[in-house]
Amino acid sequence: MHFGLYGQAGLFVWSIQEDPVTGEAVPGRTILAEADVVGVAVAAEAGTKPDASGESKAAAGEAEELESAPAPEPAASVEKADVNGVIPLFDGKTLGSWEKTQFGGEGDVFVDEEGNLEFGFGAVISGVNWKGDPPATSNYEISLEAMKLDGNDFFLALTFPVKDSHATFVVGGWGGGVVGISSVDDLNASENETMNIEGFEKDVWHKIRVRVTDDKLQAWIDDENKVDLELEGRKISLLPGDIELSVPIGIAAYQTRAQYRNIVWRNLEGGK
Repeated sequence: MHFGLYGQAGLFVWSIQEDPVTGEAVPGRTILAEADVVGVAVAAEAGTKPDASGESKAAAGEAEELESAPAPEPAASVEKADVNGVIPLFDGKTLGSWEKTQFGGEGDVFVDEEGNLEFGFGAVISGVNWKGDPPATSNYEISLEAMKLDGNDFFLALTFPVKDSHATFVVGGWGGGVVGISSVDDLNASENETMNIEGFEKDVWHKIRVRVTDDKLQAWIDDENKVDLELEGRKISLLPGDIELSVPIGIAAYQTRAQYRNIVWRNLEGGK
């Protein structure tokens, strides 16, 4: 407000003053220059008095220290959705709001020099999970590109919310070929009707997309629909075990080196 009115930084201080017309006690506004505010505030905290210029020795010392200190890095956060409801979940530079999932015996998790999220070999599962709440629990899509580098089991287990529960889209599980949702009516991806058998070569990027609406759960690999499940009357849940650590959103691989990029969330019409 001070800058808008006077074209310079500063603060307003309100105090009780006498109205020159009515003689009544009314609140009055006093303008403090920036140097005065810093000097008085710092001096009060340090127990020293400001000099004639409004600055104290403590203020001058603190100002000098602030000048020489490096600017803090901005905290990782999720950007607001754009006009199309799109929210990027990975910037290709840091883990941001992802954290390494503590499965126990997991491999390295890092961003490589090309800006890809990479998982190293683990004794069991390696992966990351989202810190905080997901952008939505229904009426959304999550997509990414995934590539197997080495290994013989799933190179992607994408865990995501489904209303008040969660599910996992498994790509390349059970020895490298099973694709499906775990779990549907307490049956894992190798046992329920979402199961497909696919072949996945190493060093090939695959586009993965999952859509959750109030009525359906769908999934695609390279624009080919693999899952088209009506949700009414179905129980959607996670396979009991380590994968439960991937909530609310998680990416994991089993004894497999893999890379991921272009991780994007998109709210659909009707999403909250």
